[in-house]
Amino acid sequence: MAVPMATMSRIPGVDAARGIALLGMIATHLMLLVSPDGTEPTAVGLLFAGKASALFATLAGVGLALLTGGAGARRAPHQQARLGWDRRQVAVRAVLLFAVGLACGFLDMNVAVILAHYALLFAAAVPFLHLGARALAGWAAAWLLLSPVAASLLAAAMQSAVGAAAYVENWRLWHNPTLVDLVAHPGLLAWDLLFTGYYPVLQWLGYVLFGLFLGRLRLDRTRVSAALAIGGAVLAAAAFLVSRGLQSLPGVLASIAAGTGVAPDRLAASLLTGASIPTESIQADPVWFTLATPHSGAPLDLLLTSGTSAMVLGVCQLLCTLGRGVLTYPLLPLIGAGAMTLTLYVGHLVALDAFETLTAGWPRLGLLIAYWVGCLVAGTIWRGFSWKGPLERGVSHVASTLAGSRP
Repeated sequence: MAVPMATMSRIPGVDAARGIALLGMIATHLMLLVSPDGTEPTAVGLLFAGKASALFATLAGVGLALLTGGAGARRAPHQQARLGWDRRQVAVRAVLLFAVGLACGFLDMNVAVILAHYALLFAAAVPFLHLGARALAGWAAAWLLLSPVAASLLAAAMQSAVGAAAYVENWRLWHNPTLVDLVAHPGLLAWDLLFTGYYPVLQWLGYVLFGLFLGRLRLDRTRVSAALAIGGAVLAAAAFLVSRGLQSLPGVLASIAAGTGVAPDRLAASLLTGASIPTESIQADPVWFTLATPHSGAPLDLLLTSGTSAMVLGVCQLLCTLGRGVLTYPLLPLIGAGAMTLTLYVGHLVALDAFETLTAGWPRLGLLIAYWVGCLVAGTIWRGFSWKGPLERGVSHVASTLAGSRP
C-alpha cells in the first residue's frame, strides 16, 4: 500500500534527484564545458550545463509543495492557520538563505553562487503556496512561456533608454552578491538578482512554480513517475528540436554570432553549453527566442530544462519505488547527499576557496571525483545516522521557531 505523500518525512526519489543536481552543479564548477579550443562541447557541458541548476530550482518548488502538505489533487492540503504558519516559515527560510548567499559571495572561487537568487525564489513562491496542482500547472506554463517575453521587452526598453552597451555592461554586478552590495548599491543588486544576473528571478520563478506543481502530484504512484520521466524527455526533445529548426532558417545563426561576438566555428558548442556566449547582448533581438542555450533564459531554454528536470525526478522516483524500492539501498549515498544539499553546496564553495592553491596542479577530473566522493560519503554517513545536515538543521530550527507555534 502506498504511503500518503502528506505523511512521508522524506521521499527518496526526490532526494536522489537533489543529489544529482548537486553533483551536476559541482561538475560545472570544476570542469570545462567546451574543449580547450572552444569548438566541441564536453560531456559535462552537454549533461549538466544549465540543467543541474534548473533541476535544483525545480526541486526547491517540489520541496515547498511537500513542506506545505504534498499532494492535494485539486486543492492544496494546508489552509487557513496552518497555511499562514507555512508562509511565515518559508519567508524566514528565504531571509536565512539570502544571508548565507551574501556570505558566500566573499569567497574567492570562480563560481556563480545561486543562493541569494534561490532565497528570492523562496520569497516569490509564498503567494502560490495555497494552490493545488491544476492551478499551479497553469501558472507554471504561463510563467515559463511569458516571463522571457517580459524580460526581452524590459531589455529592449532599457537599451533604448540608456544604450544597448551601457545596459548590458552597467546594469549587472558581474560578481557574486555580498553584504557590501546590499549596503553600497542596493538598487543594482536588486536589478541583478531580478533581471540581469546569472539566475534571474523573473524567469527562474517558472522553475519553482513547475516544481510546486510536481510536488502536488502523487509522486509515490508509478504511473505518475513514469509520466514525468517520459513527458519530461519529450518536452526537452521538442524544445531542442524547435530551437534547431528555428536556427536553421536563413540568417539566424549569423545574427546570433554577430550579436554575441562568438566566432562561427565556436558557435555550435557555445549554443549547446552556454559557454562564452553573452546571450544578454541579443535579449532584445527576435533571434534570442530561438535559443535553447543554457542560462539564456529564453522560452525554449526554460522548457528544455524543465523537461530534463521532470525526467530526472521521474526516473529517480521509478528507481526508488519499483521492486518495492529495492534499488533505494544502492542509491543511499546519492539520497543522503540530496538530503543535505545546502550543507554540501556551501561546503564545496568553502573548499574551493580554502584549497585552491593546494589543488591547483590536480587534474580536473581527479578533483571532481574527490568532491563527488566526499559528497557521497558524507551523505552515506548522515543518512546512516538519520542526521540532518548542519545547515539544514539550523535553518529549519530557526524558521520553525520564528514562525511561531505550529497550528
